[in-house]
Amino acid sequence: MVFFKHTLLISIFLIGFLYASCQTVGHKVENYGARADAITDNTAAIQKAIDDCHEKGGGTVILTNGIYLSGTIHLKSNVVLHIAHAATLKAIQNAEAFPRIQGGIPSRMDKVPWKAFIRAENVSNISITGGGTIDGSGDATVFANSHADSPERPYGILMINCENVRVENVYMHSSAFWMQRYFHCTGVKISGIQVFNHVNLNNDGLDIDSSQDVIVSDCIIDSSDDALVIKSEGKRQAKNIVVTNCILATHASAIKLGTGSVGGYEHISISNIVIRKSKATEVVHPLGLAHGLTGIDLTAVDGGAMRNIQISNVSMDGLENPIHIRLGNRQSDDVSRQSGNMDDVKVENDRAVSVVEDILITNIMAKNMGAYPVVIAGFQDHPVKRVTIKDVIIQSSVAGDEKDIERTINWEPHWYPFIYIYNSRMPAYGIVTHHTEDIVLENFKVIPAQGDPRPEAVHIH
Repeated sequence: MVFFKHTLLISIFLIGFLYASCQTVGHKVENYGARADAITDNTAAIQKAIDDCHEKGGGTVILTNGIYLSGTIHLKSNVVLHIAHAATLKAIQNAEAFPRIQGGIPSRMDKVPWKAFIRAENVSNISITGGGTIDGSGDATVFANSHADSPERPYGILMINCENVRVENVYMHSSAFWMQRYFHCTGVKISGIQVFNHVNLNNDGLDIDSSQDVIVSDCIIDSSDDALVIKSEGKRQAKNIVVTNCILATHASAIKLGTGSVGGYEHISISNIVIRKSKATEVVHPLGLAHGLTGIDLTAVDGGAMRNIQISNVSMDGLENPIHIRLGNRQSDDVSRQSGNMDDVKVENDRAVSVVEDILITNIMAKNMGAYPVVIAGFQDHPVKRVTIKDVIIQSSVAGDEKDIERTINWEPHWYPFIYIYNSRMPAYGIVTHHTEDIVLENFKVIPAQGDPRPEAVHIH
């Protein structure tokens, strides 16, 4: 009887081992002609492995060891792209290897076709795993382009209208554009990734765009442009999103909802976040802020509503501004015309004016902040409503001056919404509100820099 039990356990172990081995062996790209020599163009070989895996019902495509150069690759349903710990998938330095492809869902971003390194559209049950590296080669000369939103620079990862997406335990760096964008996807889980993106313009870390049922956890993101961004560039809401246990660093905004806000945002929970100083030794972002711009940046300006947002347990160090909440009326329908030119206002006449209401921000610790206070602003007849900020300690290291108290503030609602548009460091060191209703502050403590002459709080009608 004892012998039978041991035999059964050994058999079960062997079955599990063989199953795991099959999963690990999978479809090795070397069997399709790939060479991990940092010289060979492996685009066709990797794509063939993915296509073959998909046609056989799904499985794992494996990059085992070395540097695999490639152009655009397309993930297919039921395929896991496993980049092993010793492997790097690196974008080849050939602009023609990344075709511009028009996505099938219209949005403010997608007026033109875009390039991408890893691309997926209208597929399901896809994963990127393995502990290896995705290198976007964004510092290559072929990807140099001074236009801020150039479609000639590839995304690192672009997924459109996909379901059941998993991206886990990979290191990503040096994209030519945003490191990753998940647009109009459902059921996305991103965990254990590390991102370092500091080689080109628009080097966002992670963009969740018009997607729903999303979990982001246990990630470290250090980016030149915005670190963790939730957008709604399309008409679909960004909804039911949880972000937790992440470390962020940026030369722009760390936690950002916006600026693209066509569909709006609802039921978003962000918690347990540390915002530290970037480890980048050079500043690529045009603002030139090595210490970063804004910690929590919430903007709705293109017609979508922002409701039921909870942000808690955030520690931040060394930014210009801790919290910025802005309701505006930019109404941009094209990312190439989003800066606030008067011609951009109300491009789509049937689009509603945005709404910002029901926001809870709690347990915030901010030190070494610049001279910009917390700012909450709507515009005439469109106030920001029902915002509660409680259990907050903010320590500023830069003082304002007497001129800030009298300076004329630019409250124009059609401008690009970020803290520098106001043409003023504001007339208060703690909080400034403008066109708001039902703003609640509880246990809200701001320690000004020495010599700051401004009052703690000002409400401007």
